[in-house]
Amino acid sequence: MGNLIAVGNLKGGTGKSTIAVNLACACAELGQKVLLVDADGQGTATDWHGMGRLPVGLTSLPLASDRDAGAWIAQILACKPQVDQIVVDLPPQVGSGIASALLLADLFVIPVTPSGIDLRATGRALDLLRRARAVRRSTKPACLLVPSRVDRRTNLGRQIDQVLERLGLKVGPALRQRAAYVSAFDSGRWVGDCAHGAAAAAEVRALRECVLALLAAQALPARAA
Repeated sequence: MGNLIAVGNLKGGTGKSTIAVNLACACAELGQKVLLVDADGQGTATDWHGMGRLPVGLTSLPLASDRDAGAWIAQILACKPQVDQIVVDLPPQVGSGIASALLLADLFVIPVTPSGIDLRATGRALDLLRRARAVRRSTKPACLLVPSRVDRRTNLGRQIDQVLERLGLKVGPALRQRAAYVSAFDSGRWVGDCAHGAAAAAEVRALRECVLALLAAQALPARAA
């Protein structure tokens, strides 16, 4: 049964599609079978995938209203046994999208850019996380905060890791503001393909290892039982 990794925040412009696409491809680089699900009506992941150069499958399943939630959940559950990882690019707003995904997710990846607006949106996303855990009566989904589009030349860019650590949750490797991510989208490839030895590719692979370690740690109690 594959893991479900939900990527999102309650504000656009956090780099969630960049993280979702590149994380999915980085997992596929290890030989895993990965499905990328575009649940955002803006369709960035779908456009990225459209050139046919990404090493993952993609399903476009926009979550625009509460009416979509039941069918969406059914389709995701049908896909889980067929893959190792499902990476979902969530819509950037409160509603059935994030709520439905968090009821199924093994891990919630929250990209956060160094801005006060993003930090407030992250607080609202964490409220949804707590509600999902309460409904599930579980510690699932696990949560990973990812500093995104970080510019270390700014004060908040230098401090973002420490700011996020105060929330008491796991903070993943930062993804810097880099032209390589824009070039990857423009070429329809992921950074590990179009910029294999570049810093951006190393960042994504570090994020992949952090994500896979969290998923493995979550699976340990079930195996022990």
